[in-house]
Amino acid sequence: MPDTSRPLVARSVPAKTLSPPATVSPELQASMSQMAAASARAGAASAWVPGTPAEWKAIIAHLDSQVLATLPFVASLFPHTMVRREIAGVTIREITPARLDPAKENLLLVHFHGGGYALNGGEASAIEAVIAAHHCGLRVISVDYRMPPDHPFPAAVEDAVTVWRALTAERPSSAMGAFGTSAGGGLMLAMTLKLRELGLPLPAALGAGTPWTDLTGSSDSYQVNAGVDGVFTSFDGFAAGMAALYAGDAPLSHPLVSPVHADFKGFPPTLFITGTRDILISDTVRTYRSMKRSGVTVQLEVHEAMSHAEYIYAFASPESAEAFGDLARFFDAHLAG
Repeated sequence: MPDTSRPLVARSVPAKTLSPPATVSPELQASMSQMAAASARAGAASAWVPGTPAEWKAIIAHLDSQVLATLPFVASLFPHTMVRREIAGVTIREITPARLDPAKENLLLVHFHGGGYALNGGEASAIEAVIAAHHCGLRVISVDYRMPPDHPFPAAVEDAVTVWRALTAERPSSAMGAFGTSAGGGLMLAMTLKLRELGLPLPAALGAGTPWTDLTGSSDSYQVNAGVDGVFTSFDGFAAGMAALYAGDAPLSHPLVSPVHADFKGFPPTLFITGTRDILISDTVRTYRSMKRSGVTVQLEVHEAMSHAEYIYAFASPESAEAFGDLARFFDAHLAG
């Protein structure tokens, strides 16, 4: 038995250079190289934390513009129609893939975008929804929820619940699933917790892509994969700033802010997706194991060498198609219209 009375000792590891491994596709290797170059250009900028709402809005606008620049290429690979409208006062985008499966006409997915609860608002919010709609052959409602600095927690959760409540007035919850990546995955879990608290119908199934479930930054992979993850390179600095910005006056450990601290008893079947270089692999695994202990039907898919949410950014890679294919099969197994 280990001697738990002894003081804990930190372990130093040598510096190393990471190359894209030969065990992944050329497309993912290229994505990893591009991410490494972008990370090198960013340098110390990722440690900077805006100090005022105006500074936050400026950097958010800059980063969102980079995402928007990819929209034409995404649209060329994944043909679709997109309609912007409101549901109960909340802005949504309804995506219909060109290859809508007629057998799934009565089914619907509800999507929550990632971006640290501060990024990817507006039209940028729907990129993942477009890719998922294509692979799943399903219509998707992407929720453009309110975000800080103007609207910290609980605004996003309120918007998510509002949209879900309105949708369940139109169709049975058994015909609807919900999914999201990173902050979107965390928000989806928080919404489901709130729905359970309110006694409202829950989604038939959930797709949680590398969900941000511990905004305190306590998970092991925040240390182990810092600088390894080519997308979410570090929790310290900008990411920790976004966590505090989102939480507002609520503690970071609040279960609706950091759902890893919640009780998941009675949750719908849930699929988790992560990668071995993902800085949030521990958030994902901790939430997965908590659900498993609570008797929830859960599935965990871990991809070789993949950084945080890289299946969205490397959307032309076979690994991305495989990740979204897993999502499609999971919803096919659990949604009924």
